[in-house]
Amino acid sequence: MAFAASDHAEILDARAVGSFQWRVIALCTAIVFVEGMITQTPGYIGPALSQAWKLVPSQFTLFILSGLCGLMLGGLIVAPLADRIGRRPVLLACVGLFGLCSIATAASTSLAMLDGIRFVTGLGIGGAMPNAIALTAEYSPRRRRSTMVALMLNGFILGSVAAGLLTARLVPLWGWQGIFLVGGILPLLLLPCLIFALPESVRFLILNGGPRETIARLLARIDARIAVEEAILAVSREHRPGRIFVTALFQDGLGRTTMLVWLVYFMSLLNLFLLASWLPTLMHALGLPVGLAILIATLLQVGGVFGSVSGWVQDRVGPSKTIFCAYAIGALSIACIGLAGSNPVLLMFAVFGAGFGIVGGQSAANAVAAIAYPTRIRSTGVGWATGIGRLGSIAGPALAGILLAMNFSSQHIFFLAVIPAVLAALAGAAFGNSPVALGVPDIAPAEA
Repeated sequence: MAFAASDHAEILDARAVGSFQWRVIALCTAIVFVEGMITQTPGYIGPALSQAWKLVPSQFTLFILSGLCGLMLGGLIVAPLADRIGRRPVLLACVGLFGLCSIATAASTSLAMLDGIRFVTGLGIGGAMPNAIALTAEYSPRRRRSTMVALMLNGFILGSVAAGLLTARLVPLWGWQGIFLVGGILPLLLLPCLIFALPESVRFLILNGGPRETIARLLARIDARIAVEEAILAVSREHRPGRIFVTALFQDGLGRTTMLVWLVYFMSLLNLFLLASWLPTLMHALGLPVGLAILIATLLQVGGVFGSVSGWVQDRVGPSKTIFCAYAIGALSIACIGLAGSNPVLLMFAVFGAGFGIVGGQSAANAVAAIAYPTRIRSTGVGWATGIGRLGSIAGPALAGILLAMNFSSQHIFFLAVIPAVLAALAGAAFGNSPVALGVPDIAPAEA
């Protein structure tokens, strides 16, 4: 008996997550772990680099912004390539790129060289993150996608925490270069494992007319009860989509959802990168020792680990309530950072709460982007959402640098940072009964 065109989706969506899928998700987690280390490092080494090279705040701001510009273009240009050539080759290329660039950063001898390499590093990171999200979503049952994406993204958060802890340890021993060496060696060690073990997205292969035997073997590994010959029949009626353009994100009723996703990403990453980039410097300006300021700043990411429960919550109550509550908690906590002054205990609780809300809210937003778009445009959708968000990640640190140059106090900067968290919460509440709440079909049925 021939299979219907949707039977392969049933194989993925109706089964529990098996060992093969867990392996794919674990590899994606490892990718975003090293991404998290490399992404957050500039914020942690700010005081040490500024002291070693006698930098003023405006010069260090350019180093931060060059990487964020690369991240933005990586999301807008590099990540969507995966909707044409596949998730796997883009991920492999990006991991190799940002690994090599991290090592090159440690060897930089001038500020211009540092800024240029950081930009290229950002291209790799910006291209990898959306495809790690897409690959995780495409190997997860639809009913558990938010949970699995949020769980995978804990790798990024843990990598950010590891960067802070290692920086506090390595800077006194090896200077600011040490953390970049570690951040480059790890992805290069990971790359052979990815080449050997990371599969292409089976949904992508099905949609794009990949080799039927390869697809069948992947489906059989997802569900061992399915014979390879039987699985081949399940994919024999698919058809290849046409060229993908960004305009597809505004078709088929997705326009409102796309605009809301972009708004949440922009405000969320503005807040997140403002805090991640400047927290140690701002707390050091309040009188805290550099080491203590770095350790307290890591609590932003620790709070985010606990905030990743937002994915589990979102699978149960939907994105609207989840995102609103997460960013409301973040807004309140950021206000408390400003009120805490130089009290380290109060700062620890406030920074943890900000991470729980803002990083947890971003995990929920990432999961929303993954479930909002079908397979044929998922990397484009997630890539453009992260690219638009990177505009916010550029604006946040730049705004903080400008305010510091205008002699704004640390407290006033934290109070102003409450505003984007409130706007992200309101945008999340506006999702309502949009297509995001229900998800969309991964692959349209083939024509008879």
